[in-house]
Amino acid sequence: MLPEVFECPACERQFIFELVENSSDPSIHCPQCKRYLGEKDLRYVLRSEIEELSERLRLERDRLERDEAIYSMGECDAEMRFYGNEVRHVVEVLRRALAELDRLKANYD
Repeated sequence: MLPEVFECPACERQFIFELVENSSDPSIHCPQCKRYLGEKDLRYVLRSEIEELSERLRLERDRLERDEAIYSMGECDAEMRFYGNEVRHVVEVLRRALAELDRLKANYD
């Protein structure tokens, strides 16, 4: 069971719905004001999680790529130059992870 937190824009109440249920009604309504909020869509939740994770990994990859460029080519301490040369391995792992997440996201489109 995957829970998802929803907030009603009308009454500003937060509540949790199970996205995978045996019920045939996939619509989500606020328990307090009964306002319609959407449909239970597991694929949407998974795509959203993958997109959020991908964005965080892209930001970290970009930061490390800048570090690599600064410390591997510039005049700096030997320790920082070593860091600049070795961070390339981490960047490669992040690139592979991002490619895999992109493939996985395509499965849920």
